[in-house]
Amino acid sequence: MKKILKEKIKKLPQKPGVYFFKDKNNKIIYIGKAKNLKRRIASHFSKSNSNNFLDFLNKIYDFEIIETENEKDALILENEFIKKLQPRYNIVFKDDKNYFFVGISAETWQRIFLTHQKTTKDKFLGPFVSGKELKKYLSILRKIFPFRSCKNLSKKKCLYFDLKLCPGPCLKKIKNSSSKQKKYHISIKGLEEFLKIYLLNSGRIEAYDISHLSGKFIVGSMVVFEKNKPKKSEYRKFKIKTLKKANDPKALKEIILRRLKHSEWKMPDLIVLDGGKCQLKATKNINFPSIALTKFKKFDGKIYSHFSKKYVFLSQLPEETKNFFLFLRDEAHRFAISYHKLKRRKEISL
Repeated sequence: MKKILKEKIKKLPQKPGVYFFKDKNNKIIYIGKAKNLKRRIASHFSKSNSNNFLDFLNKIYDFEIIETENEKDALILENEFIKKLQPRYNIVFKDDKNYFFVGISAETWQRIFLTHQKTTKDKFLGPFVSGKELKKYLSILRKIFPFRSCKNLSKKKCLYFDLKLCPGPCLKKIKNSSSKQKKYHISIKGLEEFLKIYLLNSGRIEAYDISHLSGKFIVGSMVVFEKNKPKKSEYRKFKIKTLKKANDPKALKEIILRRLKHSEWKMPDLIVLDGGKCQLKATKNINFPSIALTKFKKFDGKIYSHFSKKYVFLSQLPEETKNFFLFLRDEAHRFAISYHKLKRRKEISL
């Protein structure tokens, strides 16, 4: 390895990003992405890798980097630069089939499918780095957001319907039901939001919690996250007006209904309720996807939806998604508790 490259690698950050190898004429000849820029670039020049690395190490005279927030952003940026610059040694990427998208068909009963290529008529979410991890994630989500995956509707029910993993649009009584179609579309929106959370780019998620002391000083909280980050300027506190004793489902229903009257507030893409299936009653008739998240051990929980009798554990989800929901749950609880304590102090001091 050239001495100048060796010294430059020592100073690299151990962060995700994109790197550009250049030849003696300062022309970019290879573009790559990395979870750890320092380790990845150094690995290209290691003895164990040098004989297999496209046989052009002797042509590398310099390199540049661009840091990104995460590996997924690095993948997207890498692909954009490869398409634009067409580096000589990126042949393997030129067929545009290096990552996955989740497709949502434009049909009445939307079909969920995986693809490498996007089309104009359907909706797509991605890109996703690992097809294996994505398939596993979808199989987990299907338990709480059952979806259609068959390309052509059959005339009889299938195994997925029997396993309660598909709503059964092939069945005539379901296919022609407008209420079931509406419910299915809301379910697919919930599935979309979970996929966006995995991509670290969620829409507007509102989480609600109730706090009280043996039924006294009952209050509620609403915390807001967008693109997986808290938006504290839009947090809201609610004093429960209709209850004199503890009833979390009714308290949640009150604050949800009051919140939805505020048409000047941006509407949610997903609602998260602190609690289990009982708490889901609070969002039974709304037109937004909602889930209930109940605590199960310190770093785990169960997720319930309106669309299935099944549930999934947080620990089954990808690490980033699990941690997001843990933070969301803790933030809603913290905000509710802080308001409850403030209200209690004020009333006691009167």
